[in-house]
Amino acid sequence: MKILFVDDEETIRELFWEYFKDEFNVTLASDGMEALAIANQNTFDLIISDISLPKLNGIQFIQKLRADGNQTPFLVITGDSDIQIAIDVFRMGAVDFFLKPFRMEALRSRIKKFENADIDLTLLYNSGEITQFSGDCKIKLKPQIKKLTSYIAFLTKQILNSPHALPEDLISIKIVLYELLANAIEHGVAGVTYAEKQQCLESNQDYFKYVDERCAGNNSSVFVELLMDDVGVTIVIRDEGNGFAVSQIPNPIENPSANLVSGRGIFLAKMNIDSIVYNEKGNEVRFFKTWNRIAGITNQN
Repeated sequence: MKILFVDDEETIRELFWEYFKDEFNVTLASDGMEALAIANQNTFDLIISDISLPKLNGIQFIQKLRADGNQTPFLVITGDSDIQIAIDVFRMGAVDFFLKPFRMEALRSRIKKFENADIDLTLLYNSGEITQFSGDCKIKLKPQIKKLTSYIAFLTKQILNSPHALPEDLISIKIVLYELLANAIEHGVAGVTYAEKQQCLESNQDYFKYVDERCAGNNSSVFVELLMDDVGVTIVIRDEGNGFAVSQIPNPIENPSANLVSGRGIFLAKMNIDSIVYNEKGNEVRFFKTWNRIAGITNQN
């Protein structure tokens, strides 16, 4: 996985390099102009950028990337606790953000969610990790958070089968799928609480291994249904866990501390789609996204 990391503080760049150099292909930049030049000359799987940068700040850097047609997923870091900054960058298409100071293991868990992976559909079918019913868009997944990237690659491939879907539609849909499908696996099937997750990350344990071992201890599944028409796509995700009280999830807008670990998934989802609804038990979520082509026509009118 190729990552461009942008921060004007040398100590933070060195820390990131030392922590991730053996795991990822890391390129460093110290300001927005340098980062823009590098991003325009190379292909990356993920860009991580501080907001406060010299010459060209993080938001300007992202805006210029998008204006140039560069759709690389990006994650932002800010030392400002103002939640409005996070909201603004999400509207620009950020996949996530972190407040300084942050723990490298917490950042690593986010990076791993977006790590590219080759998807072998035949292998996924033969192993029983994916079951598709009657050739339609009702799918059963074996809950493994380490397979999250492959599962989402499979789901987005189904979405692109729609004649109305464009590649740019997948950016926001992928963000929401990463969050809500991960929630179904780690909190629904594995039953990991927010407190347990925080404790695991702070102790630098392999959180993905911890979740998958919990999932392996039961016989539950995750179900996904895709409903597409000429207006947009509706996706339903259901797990066989005990559910939760949606109203009791901490609101990250009101409490941006702890890097928005609690309630982050719902917050991210709401920023990228048109509607999201949970069932009463809290183990099923339905969200809708208008096709970008339709949304653009609506906005023009």
